[in-house]
Amino acid sequence: MMLAFSMATLDFLLLVVIVAAASYSFTGVHAGAACAPKERDALLAFRQGIDPWGLLASWQPEDEHDCCQWEGVQCSNLTGHVLELHLSNGDLTGEISRSLLSLQHLEYVDVSMNSLQGPTGQVPEFLGSFKNLRYLDLSSIPFSGRVPPQLGNLSKLHYLDLSNTGLPQPMYSTDLSWLTHLPLLQYLNMESVNLSMVTDWPYVVNTLPSLRVLILDNCSLTSANQSLPHLNLTNLEELHLSLNSFHHPVASCWFWNLTSLVHLSLGETALYGQLPSTLGDMVFLQVLDLSWNSNNLSMTTTNLKNLCNLTVLDLDTSLSYGNITELIERLPQCSSNKLQELHLQSNYLVGFLPSIMGHLTSIVTLDLSWNNITGPLPAFIGHFAHLRTLDLFFNHLTGHVPSEIGMLANLTTLDLSGNDLDGSITEEHLDGLRSLEYIDLSNNQLKIVVGSKWLPTFRLQEAYFASCQVGPLFPAWLKWQVDILQLDISNTGIIDRLPDWFCNTFSKVIFLDISNNQISDGLPTNMDIMSLEELHFSSSNLTGQIPPLPRNLSMLDISRNSLSGPLPSNFGAPKLDSIILYSNYISGQIPTSICELSLYALDLVNNLFEGEVPQCLNMSGMTYLLLSNNNFSGNFPPFLRSCTSLSFLDLSWNRFSGTMPMWIGRCSSLQFLRLNHNMFYGHIPNSITSLTNLYHLNLAANWISGFSW
Repeated sequence: MMLAFSMATLDFLLLVVIVAAASYSFTGVHAGAACAPKERDALLAFRQGIDPWGLLASWQPEDEHDCCQWEGVQCSNLTGHVLELHLSNGDLTGEISRSLLSLQHLEYVDVSMNSLQGPTGQVPEFLGSFKNLRYLDLSSIPFSGRVPPQLGNLSKLHYLDLSNTGLPQPMYSTDLSWLTHLPLLQYLNMESVNLSMVTDWPYVVNTLPSLRVLILDNCSLTSANQSLPHLNLTNLEELHLSLNSFHHPVASCWFWNLTSLVHLSLGETALYGQLPSTLGDMVFLQVLDLSWNSNNLSMTTTNLKNLCNLTVLDLDTSLSYGNITELIERLPQCSSNKLQELHLQSNYLVGFLPSIMGHLTSIVTLDLSWNNITGPLPAFIGHFAHLRTLDLFFNHLTGHVPSEIGMLANLTTLDLSGNDLDGSITEEHLDGLRSLEYIDLSNNQLKIVVGSKWLPTFRLQEAYFASCQVGPLFPAWLKWQVDILQLDISNTGIIDRLPDWFCNTFSKVIFLDISNNQISDGLPTNMDIMSLEELHFSSSNLTGQIPPLPRNLSMLDISRNSLSGPLPSNFGAPKLDSIILYSNYISGQIPTSICELSLYALDLVNNLFEGEVPQCLNMSGMTYLLLSNNNFSGNFPPFLRSCTSLSFLDLSWNRFSGTMPMWIGRCSSLQFLRLNHNMFYGHIPNSITSLTNLYHLNLAANWISGFSW
């Protein structure tokens, strides 16, 4: 879903600053009357309940200066009365004290992004007593419980933010009638406050003629199709209703005649049907977000050609079907096209990219991913001089990538993956992309052809070339990508050794996939200097032993190689949770140090391991344990009794012996159990019938008989 900060909000905040600056020193250097002792004492009492860490160091009782010079305090130059408290995002903890009632001249209070919920966890009712308050921001404080209707006493309020985003137990309200007593309110944000019981919310907000910004995202609202005979919201510029569940035709919503709207956000609201023709009359719209409405919207009869101020259009996963040419023809066709962001991901769009797109001269973000667009990538793409993000992932584009793409000097993100593109990517394509940070050309038939001494002009952070032709030599130009964090050069035809600079250049990389190449020799012995968290290096020609691993490594897949020798006595990677080593020549016993890991998956299939499996006690999170085709011995591993998440267990083709444990039936998550070709004996425990999720069972080639009841 697209989120944007429109000019309406910026204009309103600027107005607050200008009006306030007329009556007090905004710089914090107070040159007027000193604050009253009563107000100074009130602030000290307030600090005592919210500042256990001493963050408000300037608030000192013995300070010779007056409280108007304290951090976050603003006073009137004329009277010395405290007018403002700016204490946002200060890591303050505690309770908003009633001592503040002594500050009856307060006009501005911002204590947002602190932990000031106190023992009750509720918004203090006494906040409704500040008769002069114009600005109140309580956002991102983990309040719960009812929104106090006493806030309706703040008749001079212009700005109210109660947004509760991302908190586990949000506030709620069953009656918003208190809002009708705030006739001057211009900005109202109640995002994530539960309003599921408030069905008359449009009628209430319609009584606020000064309202310019209304944010009710994620409020559990159930409808927006109320009938309002007369709209009083003639000043409303921003309406945010995303993440609610309306489940009715989009055309029945009450707000389509609000021609003053600049920003309309309806993402993920379960609206459906044909967009109304009146949308085309909302000529002041700058941001329109209809994203993630489950492909249930249609705009086959809706014309946006006159929306000349539109800068952001987000229709991701919203349209039921469409032709890309017809859709583009319905977009603004103004002489000065202002559209900067066009999001059309996952809309089942078909057809070729039309030449009429060439008029999108201001475009900065173009996302057409996850559609059925066919044909070539047109050369006019190179004329989008402001373009920063081009995402055409998972379409059916064919032909060569035009060299004009190299003209996109501001491009930071390029994703052409999952298409049917062919031909070569040359220095001509790449030299001009000096701002590029992210590139994904994976799963095409492309060949990267650059000189061995070519120096790229960009510094990538992420690069994905899976299934492109990059080899046969390891790409030398990657040596200069020292800031790269994620790199996928799997199945790229490399037939070479790892270069000497490998570990140093890629020291910041956290994800690396070099699998399905022919890279000879062993893993670098200095891998421990790397920041890797995931390493995929399967299906190559690696030989030798496993060296010390990067300390942050959590996922290791070096399967289907020719690695040999024993496992290291200490992996050196305490965060390892997945070890995939199948089809190598690794020998010896599993080191007991493996018990220090909290493993999710261990796959040692088709190696030369022997001996007993270590009896680890902290493997409760183990989901995959695959040990087949080795020379393991001993009894059925008793530590598996605590592996309540175990889904796949394969001990086949080893030398395990003894009886199957009666507790096997407690492994309720088991789906795959293979014990064939071992030396187990005795009866099959009847508890095995409790494994209701089991779909594969193989006990063949053992000395096991019948059930034991």
